[in-house]
Amino acid sequence: MLLFVANTDNASIFSFHIATKKYQPLVRRTGSENIQGLAFDPVKELLFWTDATARSIQWMPLSPGSISSDYGKVLIQMDNEIPRGIAVDSCRGYVYWTNINSKRPTIERAKFDGSDRKVIVDKNIFMPINLEVEQGTGRLYWADDKEGIHYSIESCDLDGNNRRVHYQGIQHNPNALAVSKDHIFWTDWAFKSVWKLAKNADQEAEPTELVHYNYDPPFGVVARYDIDDIQNVAECGALVRLYHNKTAISETLKGVSRNEGLFCLHGDKIVDKLACKCHPGYTGDRCEVGVCQQFCVNGECSVTDDGLPVCKCSTGYGGDRCEVSLCHNYCSNNGVCSVESGAGEPTCECPRGFEGKRCEAEKKDISMAPSTPSTNSPAHATGETCNCSASGAETQAAANETPDGLTKDKISEVVYSTDDGMFVATGACEGTWDSVRDPLIAVLGTFCALLSIACGIMLNRIMQLKKRPRIKKRIIVNKNLTPLTARPDQCEITIENCCNMNVCETPCFEPSSIRANLKNAKPCKEEKSSLISNMERPDNY
Repeated sequence: MLLFVANTDNASIFSFHIATKKYQPLVRRTGSENIQGLAFDPVKELLFWTDATARSIQWMPLSPGSISSDYGKVLIQMDNEIPRGIAVDSCRGYVYWTNINSKRPTIERAKFDGSDRKVIVDKNIFMPINLEVEQGTGRLYWADDKEGIHYSIESCDLDGNNRRVHYQGIQHNPNALAVSKDHIFWTDWAFKSVWKLAKNADQEAEPTELVHYNYDPPFGVVARYDIDDIQNVAECGALVRLYHNKTAISETLKGVSRNEGLFCLHGDKIVDKLACKCHPGYTGDRCEVGVCQQFCVNGECSVTDDGLPVCKCSTGYGGDRCEVSLCHNYCSNNGVCSVESGAGEPTCECPRGFEGKRCEAEKKDISMAPSTPSTNSPAHATGETCNCSASGAETQAAANETPDGLTKDKISEVVYSTDDGMFVATGACEGTWDSVRDPLIAVLGTFCALLSIACGIMLNRIMQLKKRPRIKKRIIVNKNLTPLTARPDQCEITIENCCNMNVCETPCFEPSSIRANLKNAKPCKEEKSSLISNMERPDNY
């Protein structure tokens, strides 16, 4: 029994003999293939495959004595379609494939020679990943990776009629599909598992996880069918006869050169020897194995001039084969390890209470008596401290913990309070903004500045007024010099600030209070003496 395998490392197709465990190369690489699906027709011994890059269905005859290119032949060349899964109906001579172009996904078929091409499903379909033909019942099964997280397992007749939805689910990422007599199998990349569902299961039935893989997801699945399933199908007569053929095949070849059947996939034949000379980077009896095949665990592989594989590790990995995680057991005490892109070494994010490059050291309690602050701290130099309020809660932490978000250059002094078990960082309020306190301080500061300016202006004005001259003029009146009225021999009258003049010649009159009392009185010597006496009183009287 043979299995046909597509190797994505060197884009080649091999056959694998299950009994002898040997690989046989079949298709030579071209350098740009993207082989997505394989199908084999045992009746005519034709191998079909899909190439997503070339957007084509290709084939190769494998019957003894057939002549074909080492790269295969194009069966159908497409323009806008992107072929994905492929299956054959050996009983009726059709090849089926899926088209995953999101603009118009389809399921199509054509005869083995490429004729009679037809679209059989193009409604209510999003991305048909893979498909399988059940030749005994004439049904076509496929897995549809719906939009978002949804998917479905569906089937229809070989002409597209009698469509049925077997299961609709979420979270699966189906990749390959196989069908047996009673069950449907598919591989799931999301859960890295192989799932099984009965063909006639109810709508409420759930699939069963058949196999689960821990590391790499399964890529393909094959279900072996029994010949009894097609025994009574008229179109499958050739396939039934092939199964019952008991003719022995002789392995003796006469008249054929030993080198006739030698095929070197990535190398050259050695003249007169049944051997291959492999190109750098390949090994094996037929140069079918690349040295980079599964060599680098987490990285990209390249081949040196000597033909040796060399790995370029992905970020976070090291070792000759990139098999070692740089973060493995790197951070102690449950620290979180990470490796930034371009950085050579991992870094640790330590949990509370631990520090160090690998979180290996416990943080020491920071405590100082208030009477002996650090002499290097700004708070000690200025005599000021910062008492952070509840709004600055980020500067405090629980006992035996350092305040979050404070760096050494921001903490001027740390005082440990035994009453409430809290660290209070003085100086930690520097550079922080309080939405209530700071605007109030700004308003008060502005008001004080304006008040100081006003006081200065008023003081300056008063000083200028004091500098103005204060005029006092003393007039001495003698009885011999003034002919006015009878007066004492001499009187002195002080006139102060009289109209702010330098010289004041204003005569002396009685005050209004006295003049009112003397309005009706007769002038006499005593009244005049009283008037002069009142005028001679001091200024501050």
